[in-house]
Amino acid sequence: MLIAHVIDSLEVGGAETVVLALCRSHVLAGHRVEVHCLIATGPLAAELEQEGIPVYAHASPGVWMAAWKLFRAFRRSHPDVVHCHNKTATICAAASARLAGVRAIVSTRHGMGPLPFRLRPELKFWITAALLCDRVVAVCDAARRNLVNGVPPVAHKVVTIPNGADLPAVGATTIARTPGFTLVSVGRLVPAKDFETLLRAVSLARPAVPDLRLWIVGDGDDAPFLRQLSADLDLESVVRFCGERRDPGAWLRAADAFVLSSTTEGLPISMLEAMASGLPAIVTEVGALPELVALSGAGATVPVGNAALLARAIVEFASRRHELRSLGERASRCYQEFFTPDRMAGDYLSLYRGLAEQ
Repeated sequence: MLIAHVIDSLEVGGAETVVLALCRSHVLAGHRVEVHCLIATGPLAAELEQEGIPVYAHASPGVWMAAWKLFRAFRRSHPDVVHCHNKTATICAAASARLAGVRAIVSTRHGMGPLPFRLRPELKFWITAALLCDRVVAVCDAARRNLVNGVPPVAHKVVTIPNGADLPAVGATTIARTPGFTLVSVGRLVPAKDFETLLRAVSLARPAVPDLRLWIVGDGDDAPFLRQLSADLDLESVVRFCGERRDPGAWLRAADAFVLSSTTEGLPISMLEAMASGLPAIVTEVGALPELVALSGAGATVPVGNAALLARAIVEFASRRHELRSLGERASRCYQEFFTPDRMAGDYLSLYRGLAEQ
């Protein structure tokens, strides 16, 4: 089977990491894969190309030109399945795939917030999904509910396949464990991750946890603002901005707990990597995060944007340090049972085969 993935780019991010894992698992299972990027390739593309997996760039001034380029590419390679990742890829690729005679077209929404939707950005996606996609995949139960409730006419096409993640890379970096209570957060420094609330929570928790530290692994447009806020809150000796890393496992394994302060999520890869690393977590009540905490029994949830309650959870975790190892073992077992890349890739293969044989 030839599987063609379509995605905006292969920059470092959650959906991009999922595509990487699917490609590798499906090649190991004896299938052929190719990836089509609509905006740019990115650092993850180089990894796939080194492994012999072709990556094509289709940067275009508009949707119609991108769709035309994809049509020509699909006519050349004749994929059995075209798998679109998120809205833009679905809008650009689904019609091209159908016109090229592709047997199965799948769209995965890697993040889907609750109602009310912004109708205009969603309308093209849902018309495309209704007319051209065989299935729309939600990555968690919360996303499925949002998809089904938001667009009832397409509800029969929605299925749930939870994300899976590889064990986080460690590379050559060595981060030594030191005395104290260390939190780690991994994600792009963008408003949706709400690192501002996290920094304010750390400032509030610090008097009760004098040995508190926070590592922020990631980069993004908010970096200058967040660094200045850290200085304004007198956290320069507490907070370490680690930048974007391809070896987040080194930081995860040296920390005591994981924290995520997002205002919106699907099923974040960073959380799965933290679970794989044996870390309990403090997370906000968005997307699949409450599902993961309930399933693993290894964490706590707090409301979005509430620095005081996030600080209280940090203080409570710090007071239970002796329990964190056993909680982390629970998280690791949950990851092994439900969230490995092979489980995810197997679920997608079953979906592909079922659609291709119809």
